[in-house]
This record gives sequence, C-alpha cells and structure tokens, in this order.
Amino acid sequence: MKRILFILLLFPLSIIAQEDNINKTTEKQESKVLTEECIAGNCKNGKGTMQYQSGVYEGYWKSGLREGEGKYTWTNGDVYEGQWMQDKRHGLGVYVWHDSSKYKGNYNHGIRSGYGIYYYNNGTIYEGTWQNNLKHGIANFYYKESVNIGGKYINNEYVSGTGINQESYNFKPAQ
Repeated sequence: MKRILFILLLFPLSIIAQEDNINKTTEKQESKVLTEECIAGNCKNGKGTMQYQSGVYEGYWKSGLREGEGKYTWTNGDVYEGQWMQDKRHGLGVYVWHDSSKYKGNYNHGIRSGYGIYYYNNGTIYEGTWQNNLKHGIANFYYKESVNIGGKYINNEYVSGTGINQESYNFKPAQ
C-alpha cells in the first residue's frame, strides 16, 4: 500500500521533470560565415582541420564537405564528436553542451532521429526514440530515486508511462 501511495505521489512530479529543459536540447549549427580557413591537413579530400567563425572542425573531408568521423568544437564550449555525411551530423554521435548535458545517439541529416540517450546536467536521463530533434515514441526516464518505464512521448510531450521504485530497476544507462 505504501509503495502504491509513493508512486501516486511521485507520478505528477515525474511529468513536470520530464517537461523541464525541453528547449535546452537544441544543438548549435556550424557557421560557415566569413572566416573559414583550413589550418591543418587536407580539408578537400582526406583528414584536416578547419577553423570557422563559430569553432573548429577536426576530421575527414570528401569533396570539401565534412564526411566520416569528425569533431566540431564551438567557441562556447559545446562539442559534437561522431559521424558526418555531406557536411551534416549523420549516424552515431555524441553532443556535449557547455553545461555538461549530453546526447548520445543517432542523427539523420543534422537532427536527432531514432534511438538516443539524453543526460541532463541534474542527473536525470531520457533513453528512447527521437524524431525531428524531439522526444517521440517509447522511452524510459531515469530519476535519482525512481524510473518511468515505457513512457510514451509525442512531439516532446509526455503522454503516459509506468513509474516504479529505482531499487527494483537497476538498469540505468552508463555515461
């Protein structure tokens, strides 16, 4: 009985926490304005380092476009490391914000799409599917003391799920 009461009391809090920081999950776009200079290697076809106005890209190039593995570091401290295709984040990658929030997962032509894990800087974790940079589909939401298993999101909005005590569910994604 105490367990059911505990879950019922925490459930409204879980919905509020899941909607928190929705706007923080926007990644910076790479700027190609004004200052663009290849500072090392081959930035046409091969491996090279390009200095942009907004940061630095180190990685592979094909026909003058970022292609394959690479790392972009913004001047504000944000970092993306992962796969690129035709100058866009595409495939598996990790984006770390300067406040230590982190996304590990799939990108499709520059946007979060498919499976991914978002680590909030407060320790909360979203593990699930993404569509058009929004939480969308079935997901697990991990809190310090509890977890919401099989929650459903539609366009970043929490729709439903089952809350359980963290003690009975110890499978939290590793950072």
